[in-house]
Amino acid sequence: MNVRRWMMTLGLGLLLAACGTSEVVRPPTLTPPGVMPKLLATVFVSPTPNADEMRATLVANPPTATVFVAPTATATPYVGVFLGEAEAAGDGGPVIPPALLDAPTPVIPVVATNLVECPAVRDPMFGTRWYEDVELANRLGCPIEGTASFDGTLQIFERGVMYFRPTGEIWAIAPAMSRYWYAENAPAVQPGDILVPEGMMAPSLGFGAVWRGLPGVQDALGFARTPEGSVKLTIQRFQNGTLLGDGSSGQVFVLMADGQSYGPY
Repeated sequence: MNVRRWMMTLGLGLLLAACGTSEVVRPPTLTPPGVMPKLLATVFVSPTPNADEMRATLVANPPTATVFVAPTATATPYVGVFLGEAEAAGDGGPVIPPALLDAPTPVIPVVATNLVECPAVRDPMFGTRWYEDVELANRLGCPIEGTASFDGTLQIFERGVMYFRPTGEIWAIAPAMSRYWYAENAPAVQPGDILVPEGMMAPSLGFGAVWRGLPGVQDALGFARTPEGSVKLTIQRFQNGTLLGDGSSGQVFVLMADGQSYGPY
């Protein structure tokens, strides 16, 4: 009986709740496909720290120290001259012959490979054979005067030749000795008789004065083989010597200021 009464009371309560409710429940509104709601996001930009804030950051985060590893020192390699295998001494140590230690270091000459450029021009009439020797051409230096041509005199000797210029200059050249003598004017003639071999001649006048008067000329050149003759001579003076061209033979001599001669070319 009590159960039945309880159930009736419950049903009546539900009916009264349904009748007394006036609010209409609506379905949720759906967003159309492809249309997304827009959301606004605020980005926070931190302000630039001042000097005090930067120092505080460094104190809070100290840098980590890097460990430095010093390299191990090694002996500097020495590159020397190989002296050969050392002999073994009685105690097993190497022995280097003293002569090798006292031997002087060889000097290797440096040979020039390029001609020095000169402001003045070497006269082409002297040809090219003489300055194909690059070392000699560089020793001679650059021209200091232009070319001068004149009618001169020559005489051929056993071992050389003599040239005379009307200004009084005389050159005596001994090619076999790579030597020459020069006189601005002929010296005084030395007296005395000379025994001349058959078929040869003793020079006279200016040639004879140089041949007798300058020490070494007579022995270097020997006796004359021909009489004096005319010749077309050409000279060009350089920093360290002179080029002398013989027009009769087409030959050129390089006469250095120290008395050395080269040629004929």
